[in-house]
Amino acid sequence: MPNSWDDYYSHYSDWDEAHSFNVRIQLRFEENLKFLGYSELLEHDFLLSLEDSFIDKALPQNRTYIKNEDEIVLSFEVPFDWSIDSDWEDRALVLLGIKEEWVIDSSVEDN
Repeated sequence: MPNSWDDYYSHYSDWDEAHSFNVRIQLRFEENLKFLGYSELLEHDFLLSLEDSFIDKALPQNRTYIKNEDEIVLSFEVPFDWSIDSDWEDRALVLLGIKEEWVIDSSVEDN
């Protein structure tokens, strides 16, 4: 099964490094996200272990989510033309395979 983000990253190719697309998801949809290919970014994933040559295997960020007691947060790169379309966020969610009813909110933010 292809990953959720495959259509998104094949649809766009020129990225705006000054912004990120952040999506807040209701906790009860965590299993749905796992089914789409995402995994939780755990604190130990940030560690650098010279002994094991482990260098942040959780990256790129689009494959992982951060979970807190209230929600799940996903973050994605943003294409340069995101601001041209008034419905870009809605179309991005469809390309990512994320259903609207899972989403608390989404926004493009400065990095």
